[in-house]
Amino acid sequence: MFKKKLLLTLLSLFLIISLLPTISFPKITNPESIKVLSFNIRYDNPNDGINQWANRKELATRTIQKFQVDIVGMQEVLKNQLDDCLKLMEEYSYCGVARNDGKNSGEFSPIFFLKDRFELLQDSTMWLSETPAVIGSKSWDAALPRIVTWAKLRDKQTQNIFYFFNTHFDHRGKTARKESAELIKKIIREVVGKYPAILTGDFNCTEDDAPYQVLTNDESELINLKDAYYLSAKNNTGINYTFNGWAKANGSRRIDFIFVNPKLRVQKHSILDIREGDVFISDHFPVLAEIRIKD
Repeated sequence: MFKKKLLLTLLSLFLIISLLPTISFPKITNPESIKVLSFNIRYDNPNDGINQWANRKELATRTIQKFQVDIVGMQEVLKNQLDDCLKLMEEYSYCGVARNDGKNSGEFSPIFFLKDRFELLQDSTMWLSETPAVIGSKSWDAALPRIVTWAKLRDKQTQNIFYFFNTHFDHRGKTARKESAELIKKIIREVVGKYPAILTGDFNCTEDDAPYQVLTNDESELINLKDAYYLSAKNNTGINYTFNGWAKANGSRRIDFIFVNPKLRVQKHSILDIREGDVFISDHFPVLAEIRIKD
């Protein structure tokens, strides 16, 4: 009887060992790095034909999951799109409100984050106007109300606390874009303090334009934002433009950015050219950066 039990035990052990190479273990993400995505998903416009949201929503959310993104700053998100993202990406939570009524009307600039990894400590949405606390307000030459949503997050893996800002500048108002950049700097100065800060968004400008210069030319300790594209420790991968306008030919405008303050180190940066057949992920390509908080 003893020999029989021993033989069965050894046989079971052999079978387990022989199966080990085929067992798929979950991938352990680097707890020291944070994968950040800036993504203008294009509002749900039925006139977009083959590229309308119904044909893109799975591609958009699947891409976020495929690249194992930790935090996404989205732009142009309508309420039904927000609901779709939450349904298709159950592992994420979000913060943010819509720009028209501070609730659900109009576009959101929401921040999506992995709820198992991050704890939301505080959040707010402010309007890019001369009266930032007034819901639905707009100023200068802005065509539409514009907002910035920010979140104070704690990384449950490392206990690090940092701030994440996400915005979408006006598409017409040249003065509004410059003033919005000044206002966001002011908000960061007042809110962030000594903590790391990340800013994502569709800024509707290139690096040669005034808003970009306003954001990146401040050397003060509390601001000093820099473009992750130029800070990447490794060569940038992907393409060098973000706006495609549903065109298959290469574009030339990089208007979506990820900025970081001096508390952060950029390890990788990429602009993702994602399409499935004739369907684009959006009329903007997402910007991905892998970021690490400095010791």
